[in-house]
Amino acid sequence: MHPRELPIKPLRRAKAVVLAAAAALTVLGILFVHSTTAAGDAFPSQSARGQIIKALVGFLGLALAFRIDYRRIEKRAYAIYGLLAFVLAGMLAVKAAAGGFNRFISLYAFQIQPSEMMKLGLILALSRYLMFREDQRRVTGLVGPFLITLIPMALVLLQPNLGLSLMFPPVLLGMLFVAGAKPRHLAAAVLAVMVLVPAAYFLSSYFPLLHDYQRRRLESFVVRGPETARSLGYQLEQSIIAVSSGGPAGRGYGEGTQNLLDHLPEKHTDFIFSIICEELGFAGGIGVVALYVLLVWGLLRVAVYTREPFGRLVTTGIAVSFAAQAFENIGMTLGLTPITGIALPFVSLAGSNLVMSLTAVGMALGIASRPVRVVATRDLSPQDRVRFHRVVEDKPAGLLASRWAEE
Repeated sequence: MHPRELPIKPLRRAKAVVLAAAAALTVLGILFVHSTTAAGDAFPSQSARGQIIKALVGFLGLALAFRIDYRRIEKRAYAIYGLLAFVLAGMLAVKAAAGGFNRFISLYAFQIQPSEMMKLGLILALSRYLMFREDQRRVTGLVGPFLITLIPMALVLLQPNLGLSLMFPPVLLGMLFVAGAKPRHLAAAVLAVMVLVPAAYFLSSYFPLLHDYQRRRLESFVVRGPETARSLGYQLEQSIIAVSSGGPAGRGYGEGTQNLLDHLPEKHTDFIFSIICEELGFAGGIGVVALYVLLVWGLLRVAVYTREPFGRLVTTGIAVSFAAQAFENIGMTLGLTPITGIALPFVSLAGSNLVMSLTAVGMALGIASRPVRVVATRDLSPQDRVRFHRVVEDKPAGLLASRWAEE
């Protein structure tokens, strides 16, 4: 295929949309980290300065991920996955010896959350596993991808980090769909997850599946009323008050009542969307949702026009990861989903999440910048050897073969 026939223009447009949406969300996050932590101080507050530093590190990660040819990452996908799983298992061993929580690794002035890195590690490993397989359309062919996902999911859940562990199944299902798995098999998997979540709640009295505070979060979502609003459901009640009090245009930046009076716990992390709605109103909330829609749409456009299977699967996994995390965070602030303690990507005060989110964007941009010719097997040895036959076949990503340019 001549280079001019490659989908260069659609990929360029998709890259511009993805980069613009990620940058806008990052700037919005810095502004509202300041708003929620300023306490009357001039911009930037101490937390906002930290968010700016993390954003700069994140954009450095974006640039590095963009510069590295993702085909080199493909060859090391299993090694990256295994290393991160080993780190998570080691953290659990330290936790078992010392007791308490162990989600972060302290490194001088920084704290690293390996579970955030594991999201990208899982996407890479699943992409490598699924890229040339043809058995994912059978139930037996789904065992491998489910095991690859279950291992890090269990390690993260035991930290404990319920919210982040629940982000792994949507990534798996989205990538399996693109890889060619049958919809009825995926529907059965979704049904199984829907059954396992309440089962984990009811069985946690006998098995340490959920901690007490996680059980209380689920209870506050199901049972609502005047009494729970003062106890289990206090955070959700205050979040809904903040969102509803914003009105169409909001109370003004830095002027939110729930913000200034500190009525809403975790307003700078998990519930920062509530403050955005209070201070920028319905228009601001819709604007944030629109930015996430543009981000995911741009990533999916990259996946559609990237004919190489590994790149397509990686970009799909990144898109589903952002969509699932944004949906869960925004949903829990509105009372639509249970409170699980998940950060809003690019916006919440969460350093590892911000750095890894921008790094993932850089990888997707790098994939979009390296379009390749994808051919069917018979293209490589045509019956008529006098001239090269161009054959275009639309198949699931897992059934495609690719030809790389000579390096």
